Amino acid sequence: MFKPFPPPTCFSLEELLNRIKILKSQDFLPIFGKKRNAAIGESFETYLGLSTNSSRLADWGEYELKTTSQGLNSKISLFNTKWNYKDDYSARKLVIQFGKDHHSEHLDLHVIRIDWDVSFSNDPLDKLYINFDIEFKNLNLKFENRLLASIKVSNLKNWFDMKFKNLVLISVKNLQLNTNNGFCIGSAIILKNSSFKRFINLVKANQIQLSFRMMLVQPGTEKEKFKNRGSGFRAKQAILEKLYNVKRMVV
Repeated sequence: MFKPFPPPTCFSLEELLNRIKILKSQDFLPIFGKKRNAAIGESFETYLGLSTNSSRLADWGEYELKTTSQGLNSKISLFNTKWNYKDDYSARKLVIQFGKDHHSEHLDLHVIRIDWDVSFSNDPLDKLYINFDIEFKNLNLKFENRLLASIKVSNLKNWFDMKFKNLVLISVKNLQLNTNNGFCIGSAIILKNSSFKRFINLVKANQIQLSFRMMLVQPGTEKEKFKNRGSGFRAKQAILEKLYNVKRMVV
């Protein structure tokens, strides 16, 4: 079995591409940890010699790393968001008001969950939507005309600039050999020089949507637990590429 690289001492693009090429030469890379949506991405980072974390800084120097399933037109998670809730509102209340009761087979417990893509609109709707205020200072989360939460646009820009100035997008294929979960690498694309203005325009055009993935486990009991299951912005690869001035296939 291929052993992960040691932690990098140099975060140059050349060193990153060299490690990706060596990983690509492997026909089968076992997945570390539990089988779930994030497992391949986390395993890929482990093989590169990186520790998995939720830092708002890019994964490798100035380059963020993202894996995407080969041959699928699935959405790619960009970055998570932290909302400022209004009038004693909270993420828990959001789940209770808009979520659905569900019995989780995985947990074998009663849960309430939200699994929505929230669209942009300048018109009041009878469902959750996001829009920008007149002065473009805040991104607002609303239900009808009620403001539930907001994010400062300046904070969004800071997060975007730290995380998505440059991106390496790695295509992977999920494999199963003798019940062992694993993957192999197909290709890698470098995307450089992002634009936050384009990001805002794509949000307004509903090509990048805000995803809410939240859940209350055993609601209303002493064992109640709130889980944020990756709420943030998501986009398909073709849309994601529009954020950058330079695109180059490298592997």
